[in-house]
Amino acid sequence: MVRVIGVGPAGRVRALYYGAKFISQSAQNLLLAALFISAGTDGTGAIGLSGLMLATLLPGLLLGLSGGAFVDRIGLGRGYALGAALRLLPVAAGILVLQDAASAWMIAFAYSAASQVFTPAEVGLVGVIERDQPGRAHSILVALQYGGQVLGMLVLGPALYFWGGAFVMMAVSAALFGVVAVLATLVMEQLADAPRAAAARCHSFRETCRLFRDQAAPRYALLTLAIKAIVVRGTIVALPLYLSHDLGLGREGFIFLLAPGIVGAIAGLAWGAMERNAESALPGMRRAVAGMIVAVFALAVLDYGLRAVVELSGVNAVTGVDVTLETTFAVALPAAFLLGFSLSLAVIASRVALTASAPVGQQARVFAVQDTLTESLLVLPLLLTGFGAEWAGARPTMAAIAILATLGVFLVEKPRIARREGIEWAKP
Repeated sequence: MVRVIGVGPAGRVRALYYGAKFISQSAQNLLLAALFISAGTDGTGAIGLSGLMLATLLPGLLLGLSGGAFVDRIGLGRGYALGAALRLLPVAAGILVLQDAASAWMIAFAYSAASQVFTPAEVGLVGVIERDQPGRAHSILVALQYGGQVLGMLVLGPALYFWGGAFVMMAVSAALFGVVAVLATLVMEQLADAPRAAAARCHSFRETCRLFRDQAAPRYALLTLAIKAIVVRGTIVALPLYLSHDLGLGREGFIFLLAPGIVGAIAGLAWGAMERNAESALPGMRRAVAGMIVAVFALAVLDYGLRAVVELSGVNAVTGVDVTLETTFAVALPAAFLLGFSLSLAVIASRVALTASAPVGQQARVFAVQDTLTESLLVLPLLLTGFGAEWAGARPTMAAIAILATLGVFLVEKPRIARREGIEWAKP
C-alpha cells in the first residue's frame, strides 16, 4: 500500500511545501532582478536583455520533457529536493561570477535547466499532498507566487540593490534558495513512500500524449494556459502604448488599471479554490477563456462602440460633456477587473484539470508536456505581438490577440459543437 502523506501529520507537509513555495518565488524574482540589472547595464542594452530571455526559454524547450520523465522515475519528493539543490548551485556560483551580460546568460541558462527538474516536481506534488482539494492547493500556490513576486521584485530587489548592488542581491537570493533546499529535503523525507513510475515506462510519453488526445479537460487546459500566456505577454507589450496613446496617461497610469486587476485576481483565486476535479474544472476553464477574450477585446474596441452610441444619441450635445476619455475609462476599469479574474481562474482551473487527470506516476510528465507545448506554441505569436504593437499600435494588437484566442477556442470546441448540434463539417 502507498502511504501518501508519509510520516508525520499532513499539516506539517503542507506547511513545509507552501513555505518553500513562497521563499523560492521570492528568491527567484530577486535573482531575475539581479540578472536583468547586470544584462541591461552591460552596454549591450536590448541585446543583453533579449539574450537573457532566450537563455531562460531554451532549457524548457530542450530539457522540459526529459526533466519530467526523470522526476517521475525517481519520485516527486526526490525530484523536488534534487531540483531545489540544483537550482541553488548556479545562484551560489553567481555570487562570484556575475559581472556582465554573458555571465548573466550562463547563470540564467543553468538555473532554468535545473528548474526543469524542480518545477514539474513542485506542481506535481499537489496530486500527492492535496489530492482531494487540488483547487484549494493551486489557489494557495498562485497566491504565494504573487506574494513572492511582489516581495522579491518590488521590496527586496530595490532595497538590496541600493544597499550593495547585484552582488548583495545574488547573495541574499542564494541564502533563500538554501532555505528552500532544506525545506524541500524535509518534504522529501515525509513523502518517502509516494508513488513513482516504473523504470520500464518512465521515459514513455505515449500514455501522456494519449491523455491529452482523448480527454477533454487536459486538452482544454493546454488551450487555456496557451491563451493565458499570450494574453499576459501580449498585454505587457501593448500596455505602455495603450496607457500613453489611448488613455493619455504616463507610466504612473499603470496603477489606474492595476487596482481593479488585483481585485479581479483575488476574486479569481477565491473562485478557483472551489474546483475539485476535472469535470468541475472544465467549465471553469471555459469561463476563464471567455473572460480573457472579452476583456482584451473590450480594451481594444468596445469604447469606440459606446462612444458612437452616445454621439449618435446626442447625449454629449445636450450635456456638453466630451465622452471620448470617459467612455475609455468606463471600459478599461471593468475590463481590467475581468482580465485579472480570468487570468487567475485560468491558471487554477487548468492545473486542477491536469492534476486530477494525470495517472499516478505521470504527474511530472503531464505538467512537463503541457509546459513544453505551451512554450513552443508561443514563440511565433509573441514575436508577432511585439512587431504588431510597434507597427500597428496597442488596440489592433489586442484585437488580434482576442481573434487568435477565439480561433483557438473554435478549433478545440468544434467537435463538441458538432455533436451537440448534429453538424457535419465539410471535409476538404
